[in-house]
Amino acid sequence: MTAPASAPATIALPDYREQSPAVAERFTKLKQRPVVLSVRGLGKTFDSPEGKVNALQGLDFNVYRREFMCVIGQSGCGKSTLIRILAGLEQPTEGELLLDGNPVHGPGPDRGMVFQSYTLFPWLTVKENVMFGPKMAGRSGTGVEQEARQWIEMVGLSDFENSYPFQLSGGMKQRVAIARALANQPRILLMDEPFGALDAQTRAQMQEYLLQIWKNIDVTILFITHDLDEAVFLSDRILVLKAKPGRVDEIIEVPVPRPRSLDQAIEPEYLATKHRVSELIHPRESRKGEGISIPRLTAADDVVE
Repeated sequence: MTAPASAPATIALPDYREQSPAVAERFTKLKQRPVVLSVRGLGKTFDSPEGKVNALQGLDFNVYRREFMCVIGQSGCGKSTLIRILAGLEQPTEGELLLDGNPVHGPGPDRGMVFQSYTLFPWLTVKENVMFGPKMAGRSGTGVEQEARQWIEMVGLSDFENSYPFQLSGGMKQRVAIARALANQPRILLMDEPFGALDAQTRAQMQEYLLQIWKNIDVTILFITHDLDEAVFLSDRILVLKAKPGRVDEIIEVPVPRPRSLDQAIEPEYLATKHRVSELIHPRESRKGEGISIPRLTAADDVVE
């Protein structure tokens, strides 16, 4: 009988706060850029049949020009509430939100929004969907159409500009949604789990598409996600929220060098950052005693250990 293989040794991860000189220099430069979005003392309370529900409390953070920030946290931490407030779709109960130093009180073209669900107009072609925002802003003529084609080309859908949404895959629809949001030339692009409904392969492709788009245009991105790998792969910094009420737990500077590739998912700095985010979202003490009582439906000698 062959002896059982020994358990693999535990991988020693570096401190997630350690940065290479190149990464440290990148963060120094990032923090010298103007602040595009400033959130100060932000709070949100809802009324419910059981009374007041404190969804967000005392949020304070800044997002710098051309930064890519992901927001992550356990269920109930208020991620979607936060992004709806940033988009102007809901009003905070307390605190303030500043965009380029100006208070935000409602929706505006300075903020583009991409949702998880496919929000394209089904009766419009790809090109017409992308042209919709500029037309609503009062622009017209061949210039708008030419710009729409440029955005469509940027998301890799030039061959589909005359197609309708029902003729597109899920990933293609989200690329159109990104192009439509960017056609208004917003200061910040808000994304609420935009790839959450996609299969794993398409999701990975969309993440790489998004990084290429972000690299080539002047836009700041705030991206809501529940996926640890997605947060580490995309972000300059990760805003981790505590739950009930939602508040800032930690803002992590991702030490993974740019440009990013999927191959980096096995690098020590990537794994260390992912491990830290996991610790914050699923702390060990919260998992104690959480065993699930499941009735045994097999014979005793069939139990899998």
